[in-house]
Amino acid sequence: MFDHRLVDILRTFYSVIIINIIIIFYKLMKKKIIFFYHPRKNLTLNHIYYLEDLFSYFNQNYIILHGHEIKDYKRKYFFYVSQSFLMRWLYNIDIFFSLNVCEKFPIKSKNIYMHHDISTAPLVEKKKEKQLFERLIKYNYIFISGQKSKRMFDNLFIKYNTDNNKKIPKIFCVGYYKLDYLVKKFKKIKGFSKQIVIAPSDFRHIKEITILNDLNEIINKLLLKTNYKIIFRPYPNNRDSKLIKSIKKKFEKDRNFSLDMSDDYFKIYSKSLCLITDISGTAYTYAFMTNRPIIFFSKKESVLKKFGLSNLDYFRDRKKVGYIANNSDDVVRYIKKFENGYNDIKKTNRSLIKKIDYLGESKRRIKSVIDKIVNIR
Repeated sequence: MFDHRLVDILRTFYSVIIINIIIIFYKLMKKKIIFFYHPRKNLTLNHIYYLEDLFSYFNQNYIILHGHEIKDYKRKYFFYVSQSFLMRWLYNIDIFFSLNVCEKFPIKSKNIYMHHDISTAPLVEKKKEKQLFERLIKYNYIFISGQKSKRMFDNLFIKYNTDNNKKIPKIFCVGYYKLDYLVKKFKKIKGFSKQIVIAPSDFRHIKEITILNDLNEIINKLLLKTNYKIIFRPYPNNRDSKLIKSIKKKFEKDRNFSLDMSDDYFKIYSKSLCLITDISGTAYTYAFMTNRPIIFFSKKESVLKKFGLSNLDYFRDRKKVGYIANNSDDVVRYIKKFENGYNDIKKTNRSLIKKIDYLGESKRRIKSVIDKIVNIR
């Protein structure tokens, strides 16, 4: 254990040295440095493909560097940085950027957290809210998709900054670039296959309302009562859990079941009839990308009130993009209903899409805000 940590420290320290040399070189050329840090190994590859497209829009004024924790991942300007405490030895970084909330930052950088969710899915369970608040206020700026998300973050800061003595990050609505990227890509897709995707949220998030407790029954009933291929896509950080492994073992011999562990969900999402989830933020991304329905599995709606979640737009808008299933029979019934069309869902879904801030313009908006932060005119 000690040897493993020592190797990580040495490897990270080496990366820090190389990064600083690169920074010195480009600072002599008057470049602005953006350091994008990926603190969660299992989520890194889920984001890189659209982030690279986003930053390709940044002109010659910027150099983009990445820090990550994937040991064998080697690409230009991607560096292994698993020991985040060593980031204080990174100098002259203009912007520190992350999609997951971090604890450690380079010295004197402007720190941006970009919330990677277009919905207002719960940020954390209630008992962890104050801890999240304390971590978020270490940032200078928060980029969010739109006004609904802004209200959610504003409420969090009001709730825990009771004596108004904490400096709160400035919040910018910038749209949701991942959706822009996926919608553009989806326009090339024609039709869909006879497949259904099940994509739960992290089952450790709010255990009382996870679909994982009923997933065996749901999958079994779908395999028995429909002719669809069932694709189970677990949350990336849950992939190695005993629960996921037990589901795989139980159904892997059924030719109509498959377990998707890929880093990019576009292929399976774009070809599916619908998505089944619990409280995953990916639901609204799927709905807005495909204009196809969601089945929200919610066995205990009363739990939402218990945790003070029922007034979040995520839960209030569910019936505009799909249906709420209270049991496995509801799930099967809605699948059969979709076979006859779902024009009602398409109509209300489009009404939500029209309210998305900077739809199709998020790349330009993000660049404009960052230019202002680093004083590029």
